[in-house]
Amino acid sequence: MLKDGFSFGFIQKIAVLYLIVWTVSPPLQIDLIYRLIALACAVLWAALWFVRESPVTLGKEQIFAVFFLIAVMIVVYLEKYDFEALIKQIALIMLVICFMMTYFYDDKWDELAGIVPIVLILLTVFNYNTVNILIQDHTVARLLVRDDETTYQFLRQGIGGYSLIYPQVCVSPLIVAWIIKSFKNNKLYFAIGAVWIYFFVRFLELAGYSIALFASSIGLILLLFYRGKNAVPAFVITVLAFIGIMAAILYVPSFRNWILVNFDGTAVARKVNDLVSTSDTGVTGDSIQVRIQAYSYSLSNIFKYPLIGSLWRESGGGHSALLDITSKYGILGGYAFAMMFYHIPLHYKHITNDKFVIAAANATLVTYLFVSILDSFNYSFTLMIMVVAPLLLEDIIKWTGAEKI
Repeated sequence: MLKDGFSFGFIQKIAVLYLIVWTVSPPLQIDLIYRLIALACAVLWAALWFVRESPVTLGKEQIFAVFFLIAVMIVVYLEKYDFEALIKQIALIMLVICFMMTYFYDDKWDELAGIVPIVLILLTVFNYNTVNILIQDHTVARLLVRDDETTYQFLRQGIGGYSLIYPQVCVSPLIVAWIIKSFKNNKLYFAIGAVWIYFFVRFLELAGYSIALFASSIGLILLLFYRGKNAVPAFVITVLAFIGIMAAILYVPSFRNWILVNFDGTAVARKVNDLVSTSDTGVTGDSIQVRIQAYSYSLSNIFKYPLIGSLWRESGGGHSALLDITSKYGILGGYAFAMMFYHIPLHYKHITNDKFVIAAANATLVTYLFVSILDSFNYSFTLMIMVVAPLLLEDIIKWTGAEKI
């Protein structure tokens, strides 16, 4: 009766669109009520999935996901003894919910068709707002990466930093692939994508977030030039390229000066100076020192509590999603997180033999890996990776004419 009276696709679109609006909207991210609404929408989507999957079967992936969800809730509560603190971990809770559904969502993504251009328009609006404020004052970029109340005045104006740029970085290879394929299939979508590219690049240029710049650049290069089916060589190449650039900054003065001139006053220039200072004096600058300490702290906890994690005894060090999660929830928790976080590109690269689709999935996977190893997890990653990424890939597969295996 329920199936006849309501359109599941329509209900899902309303729920998912709210989740994505909440994801990319800086004003909505900071209020508890919007977090609760977002969680309610995620639960609604899960309930619809549950009703439609009859009988519901659970594989090892789902069992690990449930284990991870329980671990997150227990650990956060034991750390804070505070329900509101648990709600602030909504990203990890929603990550599990979205994973449980996307795992069973093959051949049903057409019900959410048309959301991608809306998402790109929303992203463009927030990128535009942020670009304008960065043109007036580039130092705001540094403030926006810090999760404290002093940035709320900017967030209320629709200006975003870390939580706006890095989700876009993670899926940027897929968005570019989607734009390339939309040129012959939907000129309006192509125009929307082209505008997004302009403001995304301007955002990167003005904010100067070094890892975001490198990850999005390497993702684009892999998309256009790497055609191997295995992502491991691509990841190794990425790491070597990163090390090579660091070495060039230290030992090739002309290259270092070019960066300092072109990124004068940005976070990139400051980090270059930090790196040079570290090499010359042995004393690290602020940003590098914080990262090294955070990575070391997480690794120390992993060795101390490899199976159960540091739990309520000590938290992770931060600045690395993968290390931080493994530190806090143990090796099994880290495995469950990685399995969910990398599930989408891994899944799609194996369901078709089309070289362009595989290249897009590999480029995205390497981008995920690089960002999640060298930067912190943020709740806004969840919907971009678990919902928008599959929608992008489904459109690309459809426009490419690739057959699913």
